[in-house]
Amino acid sequence: MKTSTLFTGVTIIASAAAFPHYLESRQVWTPKEWIAPGSEDSRGPCPGLNTLANHGYLPRNGKDITLDILKDAMLEGFNIANSDALILFFPAISTSPEYPFTDRFDLANLGRHGILEHDISLSRSDAYFADPNPFNERVWAETASYFTTPMITVEQVAAARMGRLATSQETNPEHSLSALADGFSWGECASFFEIMADGTTGTVKKEYIEYWFRNERMPTEIGWQRRNVTMQTSERVEFTNLLKEAAGV
Repeated sequence: MKTSTLFTGVTIIASAAAFPHYLESRQVWTPKEWIAPGSEDSRGPCPGLNTLANHGYLPRNGKDITLDILKDAMLEGFNIANSDALILFFPAISTSPEYPFTDRFDLANLGRHGILEHDISLSRSDAYFADPNPFNERVWAETASYFTTPMITVEQVAAARMGRLATSQETNPEHSLSALADGFSWGECASFFEIMADGTTGTVKKEYIEYWFRNERMPTEIGWQRRNVTMQTSERVEFTNLLKEAAGV
């Protein structure tokens, strides 16, 4: 229980949970400490999950991630609802060498081509050309060429995604994109506006995206704050539809 005195002089007693929005709006959220991964730590092709591991929301070694661990990490680190963790988890464990006799995965497992890892990544190489797990400067340069203003728009992200698709189709003789991978590709694009912005404007600061992808680190040092309102799956679907509409598909 907590006692609070209002400016009117009236004293009230209430639990903190009774006023979550009132309290949250007055708190400055601080992420857990960022520590660069070591040579034995597991990291994969997803900047978001790598970031959660680098900050200690996921195991810092990137290994043995269960559903409960994933749920807690996505909610605490990025304020993403458990429903999205569920959608991600079951394809993720199928990347494990022990699947179907396992209930966990390592981040590096996600780089297994043709399940969740896919061609046309915005920041990773197609598997045909190079290891798709680490950040790829050449690929990112192509993606970032579409971000021509300080605020990245839905239209720019859609154009970048379609540009990467065209490049892969033209240059990769083994180009492929399953229905599952295609869906996750659009969802990854939607994350720009949901994780690095508040999911309401359809724009996001380019400097936040650059910092996030290059460092796999929450960009609080340059002004970013974790969103106050929990991201729901319906929001990601809405942004996916906006991106597809902008891309004309």
